[in-house]
Amino acid sequence: MRKFSDEERDRIHEELIQTGRELLVTYGPAKTTLKDITDPVGIAKPTFYQFFDAKADLYVEIFEREFDEFTEQMQSELSGVDDPQERLEKFFRCYVEFSEGNKFIKKLFVEKDYRDVLENMSSEQIVEIEQKEMEGLIPPIKDIQEQSEGPISEMDPITVLGLMGSSLGLLVLHKDEYEEYAALFEEVQDEVYYQLQEKMISTLARGLTVEE
Repeated sequence: MRKFSDEERDRIHEELIQTGRELLVTYGPAKTTLKDITDPVGIAKPTFYQFFDAKADLYVEIFEREFDEFTEQMQSELSGVDDPQERLEKFFRCYVEFSEGNKFIKKLFVEKDYRDVLENMSSEQIVEIEQKEMEGLIPPIKDIQEQSEGPISEMDPITVLGLMGSSLGLLVLHKDEYEEYAALFEEVQDEVYYQLQEKMISTLARGLTVEE
């Protein structure tokens, strides 16, 4: 078995991450083989296992990197926003923009290729991803809860995430259907999806943060 220097290991590890991400975004997990990932990096398939125990571990690390970038950007967006309603609206918009704009997340989760990934993941890996999400999403919600006297202040943060996912998350999942619907009927405005999204964000944020 070939041994690598620390510098070589770091380089190969990074190239596997970058190559794996590009292939997953382009072809999806079902059509991406281990050989597809290792050949551009210049290593044999068995050598892959010196860096990852399985292809699923590569997926997990890619997801964690993407999510770290998202949480860093979200924190920047929320910085200096004290009004709880405005802060929650920004939180929701960050979530939507990440779901729509991140090519890796869109390919695996919005386009439903996640089934091909999850089938190859252990329960421990799935829990690891869920914990990563909670670590990034729960703290901003708790900050808003502390600032607000509205209904959100008494909710479990998981409930807030559930409301976000079951409304805005589902809207993102069905974006293409809304756009197809708008194209079929002249009386339906082209921007119906974004208008609905904006109304949903503002209504949900107001309902959760404004004291009754």
